[in-house]
Amino acid sequence: MDPDKAYINKLEGEINERQAEISELKANVQQAQAEAQLQYDDGIEKAEENVSEFKESATDAWSDIKNGVMDAWSEISNAAGKAASKFKRD
Repeated sequence: MDPDKAYINKLEGEINERQAEISELKANVQQAQAEAQLQYDDGIEKAEENVSEFKESATDAWSDIKNGVMDAWSEISNAAGKAASKFKRD
């Protein structure tokens, strides 16, 4: 075989090897992108769930606070009314 032809064949073989390596790297990148997208989507879903839970908790907490304040106000009003009535009688 002609030395030039052998050298060209050798270079073509190396080029083919590099193309195979590039194809493998591209496949790895695509897989990494798909995994990253899944992790991102999962993170977004969990964040949305957390926001929903927070909103529900905040609504429940506000309801508890509101009821507590109303109960306290009622007790204060009753106590003030009782104290006022004692002063009016005496």
